[in-house]
Amino acid sequence: MVGVYFTTEATPRHIVYLLSAVQDFGIFTGAMLLSFLGKHIGHWKWQLGVPVTIMTIFGGLLAIITPEKKSEAIAFAFLSATGYGYAQYLSIAYIQFGADQSELGIAGGLAGVARYAGGAVAVAIFSTILSTTQSKYAITHVAAAAEAAGASPETAQAVFAALPLGAAALEKVPGLTTAIAAAAGIALVQSYVEAVKTIALASLAFGGLAMIACLFLEDIGPKMTPKIEVFLENDVQAEKNKFH
Repeated sequence: MVGVYFTTEATPRHIVYLLSAVQDFGIFTGAMLLSFLGKHIGHWKWQLGVPVTIMTIFGGLLAIITPEKKSEAIAFAFLSATGYGYAQYLSIAYIQFGADQSELGIAGGLAGVARYAGGAVAVAIFSTILSTTQSKYAITHVAAAAEAAGASPETAQAVFAALPLGAAALEKVPGLTTAIAAAAGIALVQSYVEAVKTIALASLAFGGLAMIACLFLEDIGPKMTPKIEVFLENDVQAEKNKFH
């Protein structure tokens, strides 16, 4: 989105870096909010459900983003990532407190497998949606936009083939004019708009499932105490350990 919607080759590098870091700042903010406010808020079940809802809603709202809505894109991406960061780290605590102390290793391992496997599946699904939707829209609209701007069918097809390769390749197309290049470029960007919209709407299905799952969480409040269940074996309190 950053590379296609909001930046060009002339965009200062620090602007590109700042836009690329929006989600990272959001995740960091979510983690910090959990660290400083989680204990004071309590109601841990809702503390996980609300961030998941925020993540889902603002992630879905990315469907309405166009190159003209830069501020909205930054806000939605940041808020969605903040919800993700809050929920991600709290979910680790849920795994630790939801399992018996003697099964923490198994619970953590299964959580890691589920996280990475689920991430791989999601990346595969969203990558497929992106490439399929974008190419389908581009095939039917980019050449047509070039022809509408005055290009011959041959020039329009050459523009369509050169656009993804960059400005240098586009300049070599015979019969190219500024109007043709601009029209084809707008159509190409719109193909990514359609693809991102489809991805954002598809993400609502996964987020909806997560929101429903949060309704069935157990209350870990009684376990969120300063009590230490396991001590280091070289600690003076090691004799209190149930397992050695």
